[in-house]
Amino acid sequence: MNILAIPTTVGLSKPQSGGQNRFCNLVKCQAANNRIVVLEPDHLHDESDDDVARVYIYHDIEALQKRLSIFRDINPDFIRKAARIIRDEEIDLIQITHPSGAMAARMLGLLTRRRIKIVYDAHNVESEFIQQTFANHDHYSPMERKLIPAYTNLLERISCRYLFDHITAVSDNDADTFRRKYHLKDGMISVIPSGCNIRSRISDEAKNKIREGMGLCPADIAVFFHGLYTHPPNREGFDLIQTDIAPRFADTNPNVSFIVGGTRVPKFEEANIRSLGFIADIQNISGADIAIVPLRSGGGTRLKIFDYMSAGLPIVTTKKGIEGIDAENYEHAIIVDDIDEDFIAGIRYLIEHKDERKRIGENARALAEAKYDWRIIGGKLEDVYRTLVPESSIHYNNSA
Repeated sequence: MNILAIPTTVGLSKPQSGGQNRFCNLVKCQAANNRIVVLEPDHLHDESDDDVARVYIYHDIEALQKRLSIFRDINPDFIRKAARIIRDEEIDLIQITHPSGAMAARMLGLLTRRRIKIVYDAHNVESEFIQQTFANHDHYSPMERKLIPAYTNLLERISCRYLFDHITAVSDNDADTFRRKYHLKDGMISVIPSGCNIRSRISDEAKNKIREGMGLCPADIAVFFHGLYTHPPNREGFDLIQTDIAPRFADTNPNVSFIVGGTRVPKFEEANIRSLGFIADIQNISGADIAIVPLRSGGGTRLKIFDYMSAGLPIVTTKKGIEGIDAENYEHAIIVDDIDEDFIAGIRYLIEHKDERKRIGENARALAEAKYDWRIIGGKLEDVYRTLVPESSIHYNNSA
């Protein structure tokens, strides 16, 4: 099968966000049995992308020194490049991560008389996600905060109702939201959760070196959180650690340090909090003892949860933080309603019970291995695609 994969605000390789991680790994999975072509914005292209798939690039529309990524349906360069790919690569299916571009893709399919299936690989419910992220973001003007969510909502509604052949959601909750908002017909949507690459266990010596790099002593207990700093739900989590969570342990547990980091996270050290800034090697999370996910909002599935599960870390999280993952409370994680006294009590429980840290962490890793390995997720997506594009209609392009 010849598949055209189109990301929006992420590139193909060197993932720096959950959405990019999902896109990159799904492309790698599908490349095992299909021919994959990727069309991505030029400013997100990296030389290593070409090692993963055949890559074409296009220029985003720009105005007032801003990239207008979501206006791909009227972007001449995007339309020209997509038309070339559909024609030359004999595309059978288009996998797109955002409603923008779906209208152009559908029109190109009709003009070329190709029965191309368009699948919306939804990392979240975009109309709700954009409302949350734009609502209180000072980077955008008041007009942008009104216009962009309204346009995205309209675009998603039209695309889901009339343009997409199928939608893949990352959780049952997102799937239910799509069905409710857009009155989707039966069989229109499938749940394809996100996943992780199961990391090899590291030796005690390697773990101790990581901890030394974090400035930790052998007796210290490290509580870890990471994420994209500019993403509002993550930013709220970072702020809550600084202002509410970490201070609760400063006097009662002097051997507990809160370690944070991630993309665009500033480096700093204060009281019992240490920020590592950008974390080049996510394997460094293996130096922690406990992971926390203090999130109250956001859509989709938090891929940081999978990082922690794969590393065998016990997790304290809100229900929102672990949404879309089949984890049981006190078996695979400690799961609470909100960032409140129960959240603090969950952290204290793991601090005080080393055996429970090990048990819950091992259970989490076992769950990731059994249900959320990217190879398993990729197989589920492959099954969906094979249903949409029967063998008799598949084109076989053997060009290099």
